[in-house]
Order: sequence, then structure tokens, then C-alpha cells
Amino acid sequence: MSNYDLDYFFLRQPKGNEKLPFLIPDASTEDRKFRSNRQPLGSPPLFFHNAWRAEVKKRGVHTIVPPVLFSGADIIIATEIRNKLLALELSGLSLHPAVYVDDQDIWHEDYWFVTFTEELDCWDRATSYFEEEVEPVTVGGETLYQVYEYRLDAKILDAVPLERRLLFKMGGTLKGMVVCHKSLIKIFTPSANAGLDIVGILDY
Repeated sequence: MSNYDLDYFFLRQPKGNEKLPFLIPDASTEDRKFRSNRQPLGSPPLFFHNAWRAEVKKRGVHTIVPPVLFSGADIIIATEIRNKLLALELSGLSLHPAVYVDDQDIWHEDYWFVTFTEELDCWDRATSYFEEEVEPVTVGGETLYQVYEYRLDAKILDAVPLERRLLFKMGGTLKGMVVCHKSLIKIFTPSANAGLDIVGILDY
């Protein structure tokens, strides 16, 4: 186990909470390649709605709108969190205006989609637990594995300056989760009880 395993955390949506929306892009956003490409300055906001809208409305469930929302493994953050991240001048990170149209058709415009223009593939193939017998998936020239338990590769992280690995998307995996350094946890902690799980690498 490397010390890095204690320094990093996954940001993910809590499981089993039906009050949390699961965001998907609308038709105007779908084709903009927003998950990996920086959006042009001044271009329209990205629009999202709840994938489970019909089901939760049918059951009478009222969804909440926490400061951190999820679209797959990607995060959409409130302006307060965005401003704190901007102050850090993180590389490989793009923040674009986003609108969440909730189950009652109310627009929530105080949000920003976090695009990681680069990924950091730093999980250790020797000590992580993944499906070695299953053929990995190749997407855009990148080989993606199904990983169940993570250990980080110290040699890779040693070669990357801290400011470039404070917040990143894990590369080389099918899930591509957001990874946060312990020094940034305080930025996200106020959201943890509402719509965000902060899970240590060793606890995943």
C-alpha cells in the first residue's frame, strides 16, 4: 500500500437515495462532447434533467437539489464550490454553465458542469483488483478495465506535480470516477450529507 492510497478519495453519488436525481443531458446538449471537451467561451449552458423523473413522480417522490449533482460519474457543482475550485487554478479542468430542469420544470441555473479535459490513469495494475480474464473495452484508443478495488501507483503520481493531481478523473477504467486529494475535501464536505459520498480509495 502506498501513502497515496490514504491521500485520495472518490466522489460519487450515494446509492439507494431515491430523492437524488440522476442527470442526463437533453437533446441540445447531447452532441456537444461536453464530458471531455472544453466548451467554447460564451456558448450556451448545458441542460440536464432527471433520468428517473417519470418513475419518481409516479411514486410521489420529491427529489432534492444538492450542491453536487451527478451525471454518470461526472459532477455538476453549485457556484459556491465552483468559485473555490477556480481559485486553485487546477489544470485539465473546465467549468461550464449548466442548468438542471427539475421534475417540476423549475430551472436551477446556479450550476457548473465539471469537464476533465485530461484523465490520470494512476491505478496500480499489480495491486488493484480488476477482471483480468475479461477483455477490456477500447474507446478512442484508450483501454478501459472493470476495476473493483483500487490501489494507486506511486511511481506515476510521484512524476505528476501535486497541483496537477488535486482533482482529476481516473483513467483506464470503465467508471471514470472523480478523484479528490485530501486537501480539497473541505470544499466538498458541506455537500456530503445531501448528494455526495466521499469514499477513501481503500474503502471503495
